[in-house]
Amino acid sequence: MKKTSLLPSELEVILGGLLGDSCIRKNTYSIEFSHSNRQYEYLMWKHDLLNRISTNTWETIVQDKYIRFSFSTKQQYKNDMKSIYLLICDKTGNKKITRKWLNLLTPLSLAIWWMDDGCLSVHKRNRYGKLCTHCFSYEEHLIIQQYFKVIWDIKIDIKLEKRKYYFCRLNVENLKKLFSIIYKYILEVPLMIYKIDLNYKNEKYIGDFKNIYDEIKLKKTIYP
Repeated sequence: MKKTSLLPSELEVILGGLLGDSCIRKNTYSIEFSHSNRQYEYLMWKHDLLNRISTNTWETIVQDKYIRFSFSTKQQYKNDMKSIYLLICDKTGNKKITRKWLNLLTPLSLAIWWMDDGCLSVHKRNRYGKLCTHCFSYEEHLIIQQYFKVIWDIKIDIKLEKRKYYFCRLNVENLKKLFSIIYKYILEVPLMIYKIDLNYKNEKYIGDFKNIYDEIKLKKTIYP
């Protein structure tokens, strides 16, 4: 990747976000970050990290159901964003997983990827984590699998959903490895702490996030 004027922390947020919910425009090369009103706190945390290079937030009503809040990178950083576009997108403008992209990720990048697209679930009493990577091919999943094993010593299983989409699955042992790497960033966004709570019971939310936050922060009983 070409040298950019971005701060290292800004690049970490962008590269992690583009693996998740963020998108990059093919013609303008602007990168857009967007979440529903239920995740407004999370969006503003990202905005604070990217405040130097980002527009103000705006809101959109989606199908008269909920409000979506968004912000994007400023056009004065177009050349920097074009460099990122050339790194992560193929000739048609679709995101494409490469080891070169993954090798630039940091714990902060992984935390954002997990908060965007990670979830905890229970199936037949077995707990597991799921990284929703449905838009990527099987070959790209093999790259992800190898990356996690070689760089972080985390084993990823590749699973098929609806006989059509692949996703990454982690058992509890490997979830703990991942969480030990990313949890300090997730603690900065109390709204998202349920995503690293291994007592998750497949309900829509865990309950009192503040109690979970205090337990992790003060007693450190869940993660080292």
